[in-house]
Amino acid sequence: MATDMKKIAALCFGLTLLAGCQTVPSVHPYSAPAGLQIELNRPLTVPAESATVRLQSGRTVATNAVQETEPYCIFELNTVRETPQPVAPEHFDVIRVEHRIQDFSGMPVNPMQGLFGRDNGPSQIYFITEFQLAAGKNGRVRSLSCQSNQSSYTPPQRRHLTLKEMQGAVGDYFSFEAPR
Repeated sequence: MATDMKKIAALCFGLTLLAGCQTVPSVHPYSAPAGLQIELNRPLTVPAESATVRLQSGRTVATNAVQETEPYCIFELNTVRETPQPVAPEHFDVIRVEHRIQDFSGMPVNPMQGLFGRDNGPSQIYFITEFQLAAGKNGRVRSLSCQSNQSSYTPPQRRHLTLKEMQGAVGDYFSFEAPR
């Protein structure tokens, strides 16, 4: 019995060390392919007094109507204006893809937090994939970020969205095009 307890203690200690050495990967299985391009297929209007519009389940949604545990994307322009900002269909080159894990306040999060059932961490943990876009014809476009709150999953199941999940969030407003 004592030998079994020592083995369990050693295993727990080893797992604790391993968890402490984990880092957020810069490239992971849900990364976008190099040369990815994004096409805005339909006109999209960013509301007045805002620089962003949210898309979920293929439609635009108000900021306070987003179901945050489901995939959603945020299309962002460079400036806030007093009037609505229409954006015409256009092709955008992806100039950078960034993967982040952060809490509601925007602070970085340890993705292994809560691994052993002692989760005193934030109640909202967002796994964000941000596509920084070339400004395009009108020079106003900044990015398309896709994310979801992963706090209800245990650390091994927490992950960034796949391109398929992102496509489901943006519907036919956008399409993700692999390089040719």
